[in-house]
Amino acid sequence: MGNGPELLIGVVIALGAGLWLLYVASRRAITLVELEMRGGELEVLRGGIAPRVLADLRDVARAAPKADAKVRVVRDRGLAKVEIDGHLDAAHAQRVRNVIGSLPLAKLANARRR
Repeated sequence: MGNGPELLIGVVIALGAGLWLLYVASRRAITLVELEMRGGELEVLRGGIAPRVLADLRDVARAAPKADAKVRVVRDRGLAKVEIDGHLDAAHAQRVRNVIGSLPLAKLANARRR
C-alpha cells in the first residue's frame, strides 16, 4: 500500500486530538465557575456561583490587590474543590477556600451560568 507509516501517524494524531478534546470537555463539565483575580478585582470568566459567595470572593480580591490568579471551583466527589493557578499568597488562598467551603455544593452552584 505504501501508506503504512503515514496512515499510522495520522491515526495517532487523530486519537491524540480526540483524547485531548474529551479531557477538555470533561473538565468543563465538572467546573462550577472560573474566576480571575487581578489588581483587587474579580471577574467571572465562565460558569456561575451564588451571589453571596461571589460578593465574599470580591472582598477577598479587594484585600489582595497584588493577586494575579485564576481560580477554578470544580466538583470533586460531591464536594467543591478550589484550584488556584497564578500568584495568590497563602493567606488569601485560604480565605478563598474558606468562602467556598462554607456552603454545600448545591448552594454554590445556585446561579446563572455564563
